[in-house]
Amino acid sequence: MPANLTPEFLKAREQFHAAQTPQEKLIALEEMLTTIPKHKGTDKMQADIKRRIAKLRDSRLPKKHGKSAAFDHIAREGAGQVVLIGSPNSGKSSLLAALTNAHPEIANYPYSTIIPVIGMMNFEDVPIQLIDLPPITLEYTEPWVYNLIRQSDLALFLLDGSASEDLSSAVEEILLLLEERHIQLAKSASEEEETRVKVVPCRIVLTKGDLADHRTATEELTLIFPVLSTSATTGAGLDALRQEVFTTLRIVRIYTKLPGKPPDLTEPYTLPVGSTVLDAVKAVHREFVDKLKYVRIWGSGKFDGQQVPSDHELQDKDIIEIHLS
Repeated sequence: MPANLTPEFLKAREQFHAAQTPQEKLIALEEMLTTIPKHKGTDKMQADIKRRIAKLRDSRLPKKHGKSAAFDHIAREGAGQVVLIGSPNSGKSSLLAALTNAHPEIANYPYSTIIPVIGMMNFEDVPIQLIDLPPITLEYTEPWVYNLIRQSDLALFLLDGSASEDLSSAVEEILLLLEERHIQLAKSASEEEETRVKVVPCRIVLTKGDLADHRTATEELTLIFPVLSTSATTGAGLDALRQEVFTTLRIVRIYTKLPGKPPDLTEPYTLPVGSTVLDAVKAVHREFVDKLKYVRIWGSGKFDGQQVPSDHELQDKDIIEIHLS
């Protein structure tokens, strides 16, 4: 059942996000509870709002002390770090197994994933790190799960496309939990610096496409984030997902060649979109910067082998030839 959230509720939610004090948050939450439509599709959202109100009224927000969990940080490997998030039984483990060489436990019962499981996904010649996280729920979520989301480059929000529940409400429920911890999922990364809020790009991935028609769900969910339909069983949509992950990470591949030799196309350097020739030289070897004489380029130059200035902006699959003095 669709949530059909009212304008009054949406306004109250905006006031909650903008609130600076516990009292302001409490007033906004109480308004949200008053104006939210009362039906089965919003039961979980109502429960979440009531839980938040109770915490604020008691003024006993839990504070964690002591040693950080072992999973608070996972070293980034490959061209980017992507986390798989979602509620129990959303298909995260099955998708990870289909996209990578990882072997997570796959079960038809909730909470089969209790620690992060890491795999490497290849998009053409680019390795990208995927991390399957334990589910996020109203009842309890390990604090380190939020830490790993904060440090990631992209979040894939998995939803069971065969489920009968209102998927929009499920998304809103988790978005509220993340925003409470100063994490904002967005269609793209924010260029504005904000000390408290970490903005993480997000894509919704509908799983189990072999069991359901995702067209109706896709139309509704695209109002929140871009949506991709997949099936880990048949492989449908997986190539499109790989392409979308690479595109959303906003990186370019740069290859190198030695003078008079063919280019090395086996292992590209990956740099952020907008990187320059000088950035590529630094990536190859920082000491080359002081010795740099000039660079020739194949790809985005006016002609192959053109000598370009150090501030020339690189494009995906450019080949550079570094000349040192």
